[in-house]
Amino acid sequence: MLEPVILKNILFSILAVVIAYIVHRIIMRSINKFISTLGKEVKAPKTLSLILAFLIYGFAIAGILAIWDVNLAPYLAGLGISGIVIGLALQEPLTNFMSGILVLVTRKVFEGEVVDIDGLTGIVDIVKMNHVHLKTFDGKMILIPNRKVWSGTVTKFWPGRYRRIDVDVTVDYSSDLDKVVSILKKVLEEEPLVVKDNSVENNVVFKSFDSNGVVYTVRFWTEKETYFDTLNAVAHRIKSEIDKNGIKIPFSIVEVKLVK
Repeated sequence: MLEPVILKNILFSILAVVIAYIVHRIIMRSINKFISTLGKEVKAPKTLSLILAFLIYGFAIAGILAIWDVNLAPYLAGLGISGIVIGLALQEPLTNFMSGILVLVTRKVFEGEVVDIDGLTGIVDIVKMNHVHLKTFDGKMILIPNRKVWSGTVTKFWPGRYRRIDVDVTVDYSSDLDKVVSILKKVLEEEPLVVKDNSVENNVVFKSFDSNGVVYTVRFWTEKETYFDTLNAVAHRIKSEIDKNGIKIPFSIVEVKLVK
C-alpha cells in the first residue's frame, strides 16, 4: 500500500497536469473569442497553441518537480563525461529548437502561408519547436528542420491580398487585332471577380507570333480565395465573347497522306 505522502504527491501531480490542460484550453478559447469580436481570426492557431502549451506545461512540470522535492543540481553536476556525450547527441535538436524560436519571433514563415523553402513548395501547416510542417499541393507532409528554415532561402508567394493570373489567348492571323484586344479588355472590365483598384493593374499584352496564330497574354488580379473561380469565369467569358464576335481560335491540324 502506498504511503499517504506518496499518494498525496501523485494526486497533486495529476492535478497539476489537469490544471495545465484546462488553463491551456481556456486561454486559447479566450484568445479566439476576443479576436472574433474584432472581426478577425487568429492567423496561426496551431502554432500559437503549441507555444502556449510549451509554456504552461513547462510551469506544470516545474511544479511537479517541486511537489516531489526533486533537486536537479546534483544530477547535473554528476553527469561529467556522460553530460558531454548527451550534449553532443542533443546538439541537433537544440539547434533546431533555438532556430524554431527565431523563426516564430521573426515570423520568417507562419501558419497558412504559401512558401518555397530551398526548393520545397507548399503551405505551412504548423511551426513546431523542431520542425516546420509543410503541406505540399499533392497532399504530402514534409517536416523541415528549423535550422534549415532559419538559415535557408524562403520565397513567399502572394504575400499580399491579391494574386495575379496570366491566361494566353491565341487568335487566327485573319483576326482584327484591335478588336481582339478590345474584347479581352472588355471581359476584364465586366467580370466582377476581377479586382479593380489602384493597387493592381489588369492588362492585355502581345506575347508572340505563334505557328498557329497571334498570342496575347491576359493579365488580371483576383482575391487569393477566389483564384480558381475567377480563372474559370474569365476563361468562359473570353470563349463566349470571341465566339460571339466571329473570331477564330486556331488549332493544330495534322494531315496524314498515305502513299501507295
